[in-house]
Amino acid sequence: MLLRMQVSALLAGALVLIALATVAVTTSQRAMDRARLAEIAVGLQKSLFENLVDDETRQLLSISQRLAADILAGAPADILAGAPALERGNVAAVVDGAGALVRGLRVEVVDEKGALVSANGPIFRSRPIIDAPLLAQLSRTRTPARGLRQDTPERFVILAAVPLLDDRRVLGALSVAMDARTLLDRLSREMGEPAFLTSPRGRLATGTNRPLWEAVDLVLPRDARRAELLRVGAATYFAAAAIVEDINGGAAGFLVTLRDVSDTAARSERTERIGLVGVIIGASLIIGAVYVLMRQAFQPLEGAIAALGALSRGEFNRPIPIGGAKEIARISEALAVFRRNAQRLSEQDDAIARQRRRQERIIRRELTRLSTLLDEEGRAEIVSDLSAVLNEDGESSDLARLATLLQRMAGRIASQQNRLTDLVEQLKASIATRERLAAIEQELDIARDLQQSFLPKPLPPHPAFGVSGLMESAKEVGGDFFDMFMIDDTRLAFAVADVSGKGVPAAMFMAITRTLLRATALSGRSPGETVAAVNDVLSADNEQMMFVTLFYGVFDSASGTLTTVNAGHNPPYRIGAAVAALPRAKAPALGVMEDLTFPEEVGRLARSEKLFVFTDGVTEAFDPKGEAYGEERLEAILAANADAAPDALCRIVRQHVLAFEDGGDQADDVTCFALEAT
Repeated sequence: MLLRMQVSALLAGALVLIALATVAVTTSQRAMDRARLAEIAVGLQKSLFENLVDDETRQLLSISQRLAADILAGAPADILAGAPALERGNVAAVVDGAGALVRGLRVEVVDEKGALVSANGPIFRSRPIIDAPLLAQLSRTRTPARGLRQDTPERFVILAAVPLLDDRRVLGALSVAMDARTLLDRLSREMGEPAFLTSPRGRLATGTNRPLWEAVDLVLPRDARRAELLRVGAATYFAAAAIVEDINGGAAGFLVTLRDVSDTAARSERTERIGLVGVIIGASLIIGAVYVLMRQAFQPLEGAIAALGALSRGEFNRPIPIGGAKEIARISEALAVFRRNAQRLSEQDDAIARQRRRQERIIRRELTRLSTLLDEEGRAEIVSDLSAVLNEDGESSDLARLATLLQRMAGRIASQQNRLTDLVEQLKASIATRERLAAIEQELDIARDLQQSFLPKPLPPHPAFGVSGLMESAKEVGGDFFDMFMIDDTRLAFAVADVSGKGVPAAMFMAITRTLLRATALSGRSPGETVAAVNDVLSADNEQMMFVTLFYGVFDSASGTLTTVNAGHNPPYRIGAAVAALPRAKAPALGVMEDLTFPEEVGRLARSEKLFVFTDGVTEAFDPKGEAYGEERLEAILAANADAAPDALCRIVRQHVLAFEDGGDQADDVTCFALEAT
């Protein structure tokens, strides 16, 4: 874009910004003026309406106080005690006899409970005007109340209410009310515009021009006052809305007035349009004049600029215009001198370029030879760099870039040597690490085989019972174990335990616990004494604070008696006609504290009944979604396979848990044990 066009565009943009800023300031000022006008209008109409309400309610209060005095003057103390007495009493007579005093007004008397006692004329609505909150206010303050109230969805009233008092208590209340439409008519006449009263939700209750309201379709806020201009066909209305208070102090609804301002709005719009058109015309004239002046002033300079552009492209034969103003003439003379010097410099540059190309060819050959010393990847990078610095003729265009490339090649050679040295060191470390891992894996295999050897061998078949168990570790070695052995010819001892933690420490603690339990049980002690003795030994010098949960039992095949001790373990299941869990553990885990007693549970295992003992690796298995296997699934699988043999039952439970995990990692050691009385 030419300079004169840029200057013209800049000036046009400045003028547009000034015009927009003027419009914005004017609009903002008009909005502020409208806001102030709206505030004044809303405040004025609200103040005028409140004054009208105050004047009317003063008169209503005077009437209500006079009627209340007449009622209390002739009434006994219990005049409001019951409806039959009221029908015959002074209240109805006073209300009905008020005559001209209350003509056009609504008079109501309620008792202390809010029930309507007497009223004149037809009832405005199904319940008294004095509701429970207003009656409570009158009873509490014992002073009159006056103000506005929405009596029905289509009617507002203004009323004055006074409490009926004796020396001891509030007997009731009397109210005198009139339709608020009368006040709206007065307000409309004084302000010269229609007036309306709406509910807090904006629904019209009463007004002086209902068709106009329906045409305007005004949406009112619920917690603020406002004023705005509304278009209804060709007419424009200024709507002012103010919240009016209820007699109880809350929001009774909105007072709305609609003033016809069509003429004023039309004049304002015409003025705005005329001003905007004037600004546009003036800005256009200014921009056109500036463009013409700039074109005349810059035309000689443009010829000099074209000649200078030709020189920059190496065109030394283009004529240089001489003329124009003094400044333009001096620029043309300077261009002529500059062209002569540029021709000399061009000849010198050609000679220097030829010499440099010869030197670059020599450097290129040496770089190519050095690249053969690099590895395949480094050689490819150097060849790529060489291609990047060569021009279309296969010659380098920048000697400095070739020198940089040489430095980069030296760095790559040094880096390659360092990488080779690091790779040798890493290979040595990897070999040593692999040897250590192989030794650890061998030791873990030995530990796993040793732990599997701790598991009991299958007992010979016995005519009175069947027994089986299985254990799968989450790691190479685990902390779960089960054991079963014969104490004598008729008594079978069995145990299922879960050591805290996993891995080698848990496996060692498991081996110690198993050895202590078997040695103590074979000494002839009872199950409770056996577990207590094992606990004392494990708790002593337990610096690692490890513990083990244990379920230990002795089954007497001669009598069917089953004596068990549960030390913090999962409750086993008894499988018979139904699946039922045994009582929960009444003693803590082993290894926590010395000198503890472990209570025994004694029962009988009937023929064909089973006892299923497990560790928390069964119920705390998780599926890929993170949901636990839980006790409900275990109970369901036990009930579905209640007739299975002990070994089959253990396998079925394990397979069901594996299917539930759906290929996920095993979270904990899994141990199952089953005993069946035959």
